[in-house]
Amino acid sequence: MKIKLTACLTSLALLSSAAVALPRALPSAPVSQAAGKLEVVHRFYGHMPIGVTVNSQGRMFVSYPNWEDDVPFSIAEIKGGREVPYPNRAINTRDLSKPDTTFIGVQGLLVDARDRLWVLDTGTRNLGPILDQRAVKLVGIDTRTNQVIRTIHFPAEVALKNTYLNDLRIDLRQGAGGVAYITDSGAKSGSGLIVVDLASGKSWRKLTGDETVKPVPGFVPYVEGQALFQRPKGGPATHLGFGADSLAISPDGATLYYAPTASRRLYAVPTAALRDPNLSDAEVKKQVKDLGEKGAADGLAEDTAGNIYITNYEQGALVRRLPTGELQTLARDPRLIWPDTLAIQGGYLYVLNDQLNRQGGYHFGRDLRVKPYTLLRMKLNAKPVLLK
Repeated sequence: MKIKLTACLTSLALLSSAAVALPRALPSAPVSQAAGKLEVVHRFYGHMPIGVTVNSQGRMFVSYPNWEDDVPFSIAEIKGGREVPYPNRAINTRDLSKPDTTFIGVQGLLVDARDRLWVLDTGTRNLGPILDQRAVKLVGIDTRTNQVIRTIHFPAEVALKNTYLNDLRIDLRQGAGGVAYITDSGAKSGSGLIVVDLASGKSWRKLTGDETVKPVPGFVPYVEGQALFQRPKGGPATHLGFGADSLAISPDGATLYYAPTASRRLYAVPTAALRDPNLSDAEVKKQVKDLGEKGAADGLAEDTAGNIYITNYEQGALVRRLPTGELQTLARDPRLIWPDTLAIQGGYLYVLNDQLNRQGGYHFGRDLRVKPYTLLRMKLNAKPVLLK
């Protein structure tokens, strides 16, 4: 017994000395030398923002989802440190008796090559089914005149009952007035990609129910050190159900990149296949490429050099995917709490942090978000892809 006890004490002493020798903190992950420092552009003390886009004059526009917060307005321009309803208060006054002319549940937004702001209205409340078919729309606003110039509605066979319009890209070189590529992240709708002819307003779906657009079964991300499940108050915990979400487009407009939020993979499809309304999903699927792992992301952006920028919400990081497929970490910052939408303009990469993972729907009804939410940016030698 004495021998065993002595051995145990010796082992404990060795472990203790080894523990003392360990550094107090591990070194931070290396970042690319091409990366700059993240700086705060704006702090949000009100309702939670989700999207950001910037026009050629540096004007910044943000969107607010109709989720758990009481949203007083859906779109704002950040002016002089304030969030000003854009383009006016009237269109931002949610009115279900006027679903075709007021914002009901906005998600994605994007400024095109002509400085027109395109806004996706999901027509939903808290990720539920569409409230009114007339509410699901794509609204174009000329940021030079601050006037609505186009409203495109989606028929029931395109915007399905559980469709959730999420992100978009615009190519003005296609057709008479350009095309829009949109993600439907609603898992109950089968998810998918939607194409809109901006001149005629016609739209159609592609890849509905395909495994590349749906959430990965059993997907469990780890955010802020915790496994993330949907945990509604009074309900059972379930896996995340976000399908095709973020988009990016190649500098020549020939390739569309997409990724479900509940996935770590990146996919690519020729835009020509999506634009052909007569091409079957099976024929489109033959042209889809699995580009491999990119990390768990909720936002993509692209530059004219063919790089794709990625928000990694598990790592609290911003990542750049080179045309070769190599991944570079540009930033890893404790302020990146669910980095969401990205935007490139004026030599900066903008990122919106909305603490999505802290909402009550993931914590049995307890809202763990801590204001302010932040819009950050870093100096970057990159130009946005503007197809005109």
